[in-house]
Amino acid sequence: MSSHCLGKKKKIVILGGGFGGIYTAKHLEKLFSKELCHFEIILVNKYNYFTYQPMLAEVIGGSLGIYDSISSIRSLLKKTTIYIRSISKIDVENKKITLSPNFEHTDLTIEYDALVIAIGTVTDFNNCPSGIKEHSLGFKSLQDAIQIKNRIIDIIETAATEESPKRRKELLTFVVGGGGFSGTEIVAEINDFCRKMIKRYTSISQEDLRVVLVHKNEHLMDKELSPSLSKYTEKLLRKRGIELRLNQSLESATPFSAILNNKEIIPTRTVISTVPSNKNPLLEGLPFTFLYNRIMTNETLQVQGFTDIWAVGDVAAIPSPKSKRIINPPTAQFAVREAKVVAKNIYNSYKNIPPISFSFKGLGSMASLGYHNAVVQLFGHIKLSGFFAWLLWRAVYLFKLPGASRKTNVFLTWTLKLLLPQEPVQLKAEKVRGIEHLHFNKGEIIFNKGDIGDYLYIITKGSVAVLKDPNSQESIATLGPGDYFGEMALLSHTRRNATIQCLEQCDIVSLRTEDFHVLIDHLPILKKELEGTKQKRINDNVRQLEKRFKK
Repeated sequence: MSSHCLGKKKKIVILGGGFGGIYTAKHLEKLFSKELCHFEIILVNKYNYFTYQPMLAEVIGGSLGIYDSISSIRSLLKKTTIYIRSISKIDVENKKITLSPNFEHTDLTIEYDALVIAIGTVTDFNNCPSGIKEHSLGFKSLQDAIQIKNRIIDIIETAATEESPKRRKELLTFVVGGGGFSGTEIVAEINDFCRKMIKRYTSISQEDLRVVLVHKNEHLMDKELSPSLSKYTEKLLRKRGIELRLNQSLESATPFSAILNNKEIIPTRTVISTVPSNKNPLLEGLPFTFLYNRIMTNETLQVQGFTDIWAVGDVAAIPSPKSKRIINPPTAQFAVREAKVVAKNIYNSYKNIPPISFSFKGLGSMASLGYHNAVVQLFGHIKLSGFFAWLLWRAVYLFKLPGASRKTNVFLTWTLKLLLPQEPVQLKAEKVRGIEHLHFNKGEIIFNKGDIGDYLYIITKGSVAVLKDPNSQESIATLGPGDYFGEMALLSHTRRNATIQCLEQCDIVSLRTEDFHVLIDHLPILKKELEGTKQKRINDNVRQLEKRFKK
């Protein structure tokens, strides 16, 4: 090593591998290309890939493969040190970042001289109505897109062999909450994908499919598009068979239904909620100023009150040049340009050059509506819709997609999808959770007599009735918070011997049968308690039968 490269390197640490983080690192690599023996660029991200989020809806619809929307971070950043780990703590006082353990029981600490926070926001179900968190699918990441696509295929495969027309229609009902960009694009892709798939099944008709979009405002994408393009979108979706519930919202969800704020109950097994984002928990307790749960910066993207910390992307509240009270929107086109300014200002700070201010008005908005259709609004006044808007949508995003190999792959995939039929194959790699938190509405049946014993249920809120015969509504017992049920079928390896119906809204914790047996096999006291409860309930049933016989 030459003498001028000796000594401790200054560390520029970037947290997050989204648009803001990746493009900040790319620009830093160029600016410090001749000085990397004095500076080390570090990027920390939970996954080793960058997700091109504008294309995630096409993954659900099958226009793109799972890997077409992601790029390897290492292929994009050749001169950056990359840590693929979760972040457990940001310590701005001691200028340290703590990373979570990987395969060991010890964490890892990284010191920094300059810090760029680009960790984005998180999906926030906490402020959603009851049941939305427990029984809806979110849409923010590649994992979410895979989960939604798997659910759709699962639903259609199950419906294909369902004998009950009523239950088949309930299975094939999909409810999407939120009519912004994400919700509108998802509902269009789901509708197209399902209608193409069910053509392969003789037991399912197009009339069995029901797709519903619920939006709290008067028009779809009303914050992003002009009224004329919003109305065009609504007309097109209705023409394709999608039901629109405008000026309405999801009030609740259960395993069997979506409940709207007008008390309409839509029987369904699939609810997708494009819930609002919230502040990343890593930022809690940090001495930053926040606006709308985003870190306040100045015009140079420097975090207020700090000279060595910058913020970009969704996590940053960056003032607009038009007004100090207006902040820039959290979109990809802004994040990419913010990253360039941040990189330049970090470089300038080490060269004693005055920082530059961020100024960008935005180019416009685009939304894909599936089946060779889109809406585009450029520079505020240029409006396009239909097939040519769809071609422009694809051309723009293909051009913006990072990496020549990824561009080629996506172009070839799009071309082949136009010529060849889709193969709806699932990729089920996720581990099934043993414990689930469930929410049920008043009057709903949790399970019926004769159903298989697959879960143990523990009531945390509300009450249920134990019915011997659901048709007569004769109650054997009432159970409340702290009580459990379902253990008899699991212990005896038999079917349910009663029906459980909610007397009010209930929150319940469920334990899968496999995990239930692991617990009782290793906890004799628990097994003894459950066996005692089982015997007591058998004795209660015998006594009730004896009373009826005497009468």
